[in-house]
Amino acid sequence: MQTDKTKDYLKEKDISEKAIEYAKQRGAQAVRVSYNTCTSDKFTIANGNLDKLEKSIDNIMSIQLFIDGKYGSYSTNKLSESEIKKFICNTIEITKSIASDNCRVLPDKNLYFSGDTKDLGQYDHFIQEMQPEQKIELALNSCREMMGSDKRLVYAESVYEDGLYYQYLADSNGFRGESVQSSFSVYSECSIQGGQGTRPNGWWYDNSMQFKNLHPVGIGKIALNKAIAKLNPKRTASGKMNVLIDNACSSRFIGPIFLALNGRMIYQKNSFLIGKLGKKIFSDKFTINDTPHKYGMSGSRYFDDEGIATKPMKIIDNGVITTYFIDTYSSKKLGMKPTIGSASVPTVMPYGINDKTNNTITKDEMIASIGNGIFITSINGGNCNNTTGDFSFGIEGFAFKNGKILHPVNEMNITGNVISLWQNLIMAGNDARKSSDWQIPSLAFENVNII
Repeated sequence: MQTDKTKDYLKEKDISEKAIEYAKQRGAQAVRVSYNTCTSDKFTIANGNLDKLEKSIDNIMSIQLFIDGKYGSYSTNKLSESEIKKFICNTIEITKSIASDNCRVLPDKNLYFSGDTKDLGQYDHFIQEMQPEQKIELALNSCREMMGSDKRLVYAESVYEDGLYYQYLADSNGFRGESVQSSFSVYSECSIQGGQGTRPNGWWYDNSMQFKNLHPVGIGKIALNKAIAKLNPKRTASGKMNVLIDNACSSRFIGPIFLALNGRMIYQKNSFLIGKLGKKIFSDKFTINDTPHKYGMSGSRYFDDEGIATKPMKIIDNGVITTYFIDTYSSKKLGMKPTIGSASVPTVMPYGINDKTNNTITKDEMIASIGNGIFITSINGGNCNNTTGDFSFGIEGFAFKNGKILHPVNEMNITGNVISLWQNLIMAGNDARKSSDWQIPSLAFENVNII
């Protein structure tokens, strides 16, 4: 489908089509091409002064070749016709030397997305009209919110960044799809002088695909207040306790689940969710829906990286695993029907909150409801074992008692097992940030190990 947003990318489409045709002429039975372009501007303000200007223009074509059961994936940024022909000749010869794997095929045509689409609200033409002076001023204003506000301020930095992204996906099976996205963002961070030579830092940001929905005012102030709140941290006693995980870092506890649901991890027997499809594994308070056509979200899409059509679906339904993420290759390995390669806009559904008025439940309200525990605001390093689900992450945050914040905490760890953690879900908020692809709100758990 050609729209006003995509009609200017005729050159990119022409290059992709010629690459497919040439690869077939040289002996490839099947071909997939992805042409991606990105134009971005970045302006950095450090301590109130313009410190750095960056502009990047990237064009890259990726090609996947299927030859007699052999498969290779390659990319190039040399995009003249002669260079592409040379590139394809070389990669075909390389692919012929790879071991055969009959699971390497293009998807069934019946699974492809086709037809007209409604606008997903991912492109704002203002990105091509905005002047550099406007971009610099946005970063300057955010930095000024920090400068001179507190005598303990050591360093303040603010960044304005935008981007225009285009993708054309095509294959020799007949699939054709394209998308255009714009992005606007403002980010601020700072550090302040703390006790005993420490320098607590704070950061905040906002981003949007539509400039009118960007909220840059107050970002610098929030970053500074976050740094000040970290002054004079104390360790708290280790043990099992309640935790509230802030929406700024709650996705870290969803990531291991999505990785474990991935078909590749399952057929490699490197997933703690092998054999769990259709079974109740987590708390019945835990539901994740995928909403791939949600308006204004950068993750929204009508097709995945193979061209397979996306659709709204449940990933976890009241603790029951309802799908794996199965691409075509994984489906052949596992003998299962393909679904999609990954979630688009996964959304954790609210639970345990009084949401009759559709108002956002605040962190203070959630803390008051939980009573005692640790409010985790940042994850600092750590890891999760894909096979067992055991995890350990460094944390920063605040201790609270009787619903009131007592003091900041740092240099502590949250440890446990992903399945056990989600079996102990108390509450899922309704405060997921719209600026994130993954709509993961603040999350509360009980009986969590903090050391």
